[in-house]
Amino acid sequence: MDHAKMLNQLQSVAAESLNNPRITLGEITIVSALLTEFAVTLILFEEVEKFREFNENNTTPCEKIEFDKALADVLKGVCCIEDAVVKKIRAGIAIDAADDSVNPPYVGECCTR
Repeated sequence: MDHAKMLNQLQSVAAESLNNPRITLGEITIVSALLTEFAVTLILFEEVEKFREFNENNTTPCEKIEFDKALADVLKGVCCIEDAVVKKIRAGIAIDAADDSVNPPYVGECCTR
């Protein structure tokens, strides 16, 4: 699985959707959160690879402790990013909900976006 290629494709689709006049700020915010989530996935894949390589080598107990501490720091950072992504998605939903209450996006009496 080529993660860089997948990220480029996702970014391309997101950029194309920005040309749609019906896209909302909330939707853009949610897409941004999803791109961040994808980037976090790449970080986790890299950490798994480092973990595999580390375990294949002969290491001392001190090296294992240091590696575990470093990995714990990375995972703590990922958890913070995950919290931010959730907040960003919720904000995107709230932005659209606020817009809808002010200017309902109705095309006709029975049609919504």
